[in-house]
Parts: sequence; structure tokens; C-alpha cells
Amino acid sequence: MGIENFMKKDTKMDRQMLDIRNYILNHQLIEKGDHVLVGLSGGPDSVFLLYALDQFKEYLGYKLHAVHVHHGIRGEEADRDMNFSEELCENWNIPFKKVFVDAPGLAGSKGMSLEEAARILRYEVFEETRKEIEDRFRDEPEGERSVRCLIAVAHHMDDQAETVLHNLVRGSGIRGLAGMEPRRGFIIRPLLSVKREYILSKLKDNDISYVIDSTNLDTQYTRNHIRSEILPGLREINPEASAHIAHTADILREAEGFFVRLASEYVDKYAEMKDPDRIGQAGMEISIPVTELKNYPELVRQYVMIELIRRIGTPLKDWGAVHFRDMDRLIYGPGNAHLDLPYKMSADYRKKHLVLRINQEIISIKRRKNNDGACKSTDS
Repeated sequence: MGIENFMKKDTKMDRQMLDIRNYILNHQLIEKGDHVLVGLSGGPDSVFLLYALDQFKEYLGYKLHAVHVHHGIRGEEADRDMNFSEELCENWNIPFKKVFVDAPGLAGSKGMSLEEAARILRYEVFEETRKEIEDRFRDEPEGERSVRCLIAVAHHMDDQAETVLHNLVRGSGIRGLAGMEPRRGFIIRPLLSVKREYILSKLKDNDISYVIDSTNLDTQYTRNHIRSEILPGLREINPEASAHIAHTADILREAEGFFVRLASEYVDKYAEMKDPDRIGQAGMEISIPVTELKNYPELVRQYVMIELIRRIGTPLKDWGAVHFRDMDRLIYGPGNAHLDLPYKMSADYRKKHLVLRINQEIISIKRRKNNDGACKSTDS
């Protein structure tokens, strides 16, 4: 069916469409005067997101844009997706941009998976386009606040369930089991309350076409395996499995927020920072007494350690449970022990204080203390 045949738009909103609109309002995802950039792949989820946001834009008072990223993979199929997305936006009168990137080149140069390289480049394009839109409309009269552009992505309730299950089998803590947030920085997810079943039925009811990325059917990818094998099996046990998993993620996100606030307050009260003007640089150091900290549960101690790492200016990517367990063993050791950590960081336990420091290089093994009970170091 050609694009010209599905230009019909709903004049009436069903209950779930109203729920999506209310989800946006309740989570304050979009404000009047915003610009919203949709990451449009041409697949059913992103097409539905574009459709829904196009329905709401007059009521909520924002301006809509779309961007399509061609990753340099999948050959003619990718060209088809790009052309479809461009034609869709032309017919719906939505400003559109297409960007070509080289995912295979990045994957080869950085030794990462093609999937990860594509994701990194995709979000780089989203952010660059977001800034371009803000710059372009900077002189628009927006009252007392400056122009803001948000990036809308099409993750829905079943994606949330996939994310939680994926993190669960990888051994994630609360942070991972809390799933995706409705909003993180400039990225918003307006569809987290919607099942994919509804998305597909809504597109069908309104004769709205979409394209299918064949790589999404390849079960060698963990997420695709969860999507096509694991979640359907769970729905046989309980048809509302995705909804229950997503609801549990909401609860865990609240718990995550509580522990983050608790850790932040603890660090504010007890931590001492050396050379605060060198945050993220070699020589930066932060320390905290551990006598009272050891009276808290291990989970709380871990959140305090995460907050210390955040304060010192080191990325949290590449940190795993093993690093926090090693630091925990460090503070229960006899003292004067050393531990190497990711990003050329080190942890020392001296004078009943945990001391984290960013170094010029990984500290030599000769400086590690391997006395009985001392913690063995872990190289990054």
C-alpha cells in the first residue's frame, strides 16, 4: 500500500491514545514551546511514535521534526527504509533530515559489535540534530525560556520488559532492573506505557504502513531472542507479563532514586575532596570514613561508592559488580591496602578511610599490599 493511501488521521482518540497523552503530561516529558525530534527508522514503533506525536502537537503546543539514520549496513533494505521515512514525513508535512554514518567502520576501528557501533552513531546524530534545531530556532519568541529540543525514541512497554530481562540475566543490580526511564536528559520515551500489540493494531486500523528491519528477526542477538522466544513464553504463563515486568521496573526505579538520594546525602556529610578543581583529571582525590559506613547494608555501601565515583568525575560505564565487591572487601581488610580500578583510578584503605584517586597511569603492582586478608587488586 502506497503512502498516499494512509494519509488518513484519526479525529477521535481512543482510550489508549489519551493514556499516552496523559503519560506525557504526568511525566512532564514535553512542555509548550518545545521542539521534539523523533528518531524515525521506518519500523512500526517509530512510525507510530511519529503518528501519535503528530496527533498531540497542537494540544500540547510543540513543534515536530524527524531524523533518519542510515547506518551503512543492510544495503538496499536500508535505502528502502530511508526513502520510506522521507516520503512519510513529506506526506505528513513533518520536517525531515537523513544522515549517513559508517557503523561497520566504527565497529572495526574500535573492536565493538556492529549493533553497538550503530547505536552510538545513531545517538550522536540525534544529539547533533537536536542542537542544530535549537540553534536554528534560537531567535524564536519563547517567553522567558530558551528554545529546547527533545529527542523522542520509540521504546514501548515490551521493550522495557526486554531490557529488564536482559539486565537480569547479565547479573544487573537495581539500576539495571529499573529499566529505561521515561526521560533521561534530552531523551524522552513517550510510549513506555504502551504494548506493541496496540501499536500494531493502531497502525493497521488506520492503514498506516511501515517497514521491517530484517536484523530484528535474527535471534543470534540476545535482545531478539528475548523478544521472539522468552517474552512469548512468559505471556503464555501470564498474558500481562510485559505489563507486570514494566510495573516492577517502575517500583525499582523509585527504589533506585531513594538509594541515590541516601548516598548523595551521606557523601555530602562525610566525604572530603582534594583538588576539586581537578574533577575528572589525574590527581583528583576523594575520601570518606568507613567506620560508620560499615554498619550499613552492602547495597547502601555500593551506592555510596557509586556516588564517590560520580563526584570524582569518572564515567560509570565499564564498572561492574566485581569492582564494588573488591572495594567492599578492601574496607574490611586490615588497612594499608591498594586496589586498581577502571579509568586509571585506584582505591586505598588507610587510617579507616576509603580513598579514591585518579592517577596518571595504573599504579605499579609493586605498590600493592598483599598481606593476609588484604584485597587483591583488579586491573582495568
